[in-house]
Amino acid sequence: MKRILIGVTAWLLAFCCVSGALAERKVIRPDMDLQVTKEVIETLAKNNPEVEGENPLTGLPDLGEPFTPMTLVLDNSPEVYPHWGVAAADWIFQVPQRRDGGTRLVAVYSNEYPEQAGGVRSARMTTLPVATLFQAAPVYAGFPPVVEYNIRVANWLDEWDFNKPIRYVDLLSKPYRERVDFVKEPQNLSAHLKEIHEYLAGRKNVKFQKRPFLFADEPFQGGDKATKIYLHFLSRVDVEEEIEEPEKEDIPGAEESTVSACTFTYSEDTGYTRTSKAGEFADRFTGEPVTFQNLVILRSKLVWDGNYAYYNDHLRYSGQAEYFMNGRHFTGSWYRAGRLARLVLLDENGQEVALQRGKTWAVIYDDCLKVIYE
Repeated sequence: MKRILIGVTAWLLAFCCVSGALAERKVIRPDMDLQVTKEVIETLAKNNPEVEGENPLTGLPDLGEPFTPMTLVLDNSPEVYPHWGVAAADWIFQVPQRRDGGTRLVAVYSNEYPEQAGGVRSARMTTLPVATLFQAAPVYAGFPPVVEYNIRVANWLDEWDFNKPIRYVDLLSKPYRERVDFVKEPQNLSAHLKEIHEYLAGRKNVKFQKRPFLFADEPFQGGDKATKIYLHFLSRVDVEEEIEEPEKEDIPGAEESTVSACTFTYSEDTGYTRTSKAGEFADRFTGEPVTFQNLVILRSKLVWDGNYAYYNDHLRYSGQAEYFMNGRHFTGSWYRAGRLARLVLLDENGQEVALQRGKTWAVIYDDCLKVIYE
C-alpha cells in the first residue's frame, strides 16, 4: 500500500519509563512539513455519502431536527469550568489563543441544540476556520478590532461568504443571549442555541450541506496501546529551547505555565474523559462528565501577528494528524482541497479514517503542542 507521508523518518518517538510505573511513555515528535501526496489526493471523494438516520458528525442516530450546524466559541479559563450545554456538542476543538500556550474551545453542534450553552467568548482567526470545516454557522461574542487582514474576523466572514446570505450570529448584536449569575463576567455569557437553531432553520435562503465522516462498526484494533494521553501546550520559547536540548522531557503532571494542559484517560466502558487544572470536563447542567470516543490532533503551522494568530493558509491543504481511538494510537494526516472544503482524515496509507461512533475532541496546533502517551 502506498505511504502518503513525506519525511516519515522524522517522526521520532522517544521512549522512556515513568518512574515507579510499568507503562512505557512515548513522546510524539511532529513533522511540521508533512504533506499528502498528489496520488492520494486524486483518490479522495469530494464528499462521503449520507447515511439515512445517522448523524454525519458522530455516526450516532439522528434526532430528526433540521440540520443547522453551528460552532460556538467558548472560554477555556478555570473560572468558567464546568461549561454548560457542552454535553450536546458533537465535536469540541481546542485551538490556539495566546503565545504562552493559552487556548480556547470551539464546540460544534449539528444534532442536538441546548437551550443554553457557554461561557461564550469572542471569535479569532483560529476559531472561525473551524466553522468552514463543517460549513457551519459560527456563533461568538464579537471579535478584536484589529486591522491586519489575516487576523481580522470581519474580513474573512466576507471572504468566505458568511454574509451571502448572513449565516453567523454575533451575540453582541443579536438577542439570543443572557448573562448568567453562576459565573462571573466576562465568562458568564450564555448562548440560546435552541433559539438560534430555530432562527436558522426558519430561513429559507440559508442551506447547510452535510459533510459526513466515515464510522466503524467495530472497535479499532490497530496502532499501539494508548490509554492515557498528556497534552502540553508550550510557549514558542519553550519549544525553541527544547529543540536545542531534545533529551529533556516534560514529566506528565508537572507544573504547566498555562491552564491549557490536559490529560485524556481511556476506559472501555465510557471512552475518553478529559481532566485539566480546572478539573474534569463536564456539563454544569447535567452534572456528568462529557466523554469522547475519538481524540484527533491536527498539526498546522501558525503565523503570529503580535498576540494574534492564524493558521498557515487558513487550514488549506494538509498536515500531520494523530489519532486516539479505543485505547489505541496511530499517526496519519489530514487534508483539505481548499479553505472551504471538507476535512478529510487519513491514515498512514492514504485511506480515509473510519472514526469510532460518538463524540470527538480535536486539537489544532503547531509543534508547540507536545503529546505524550502511555
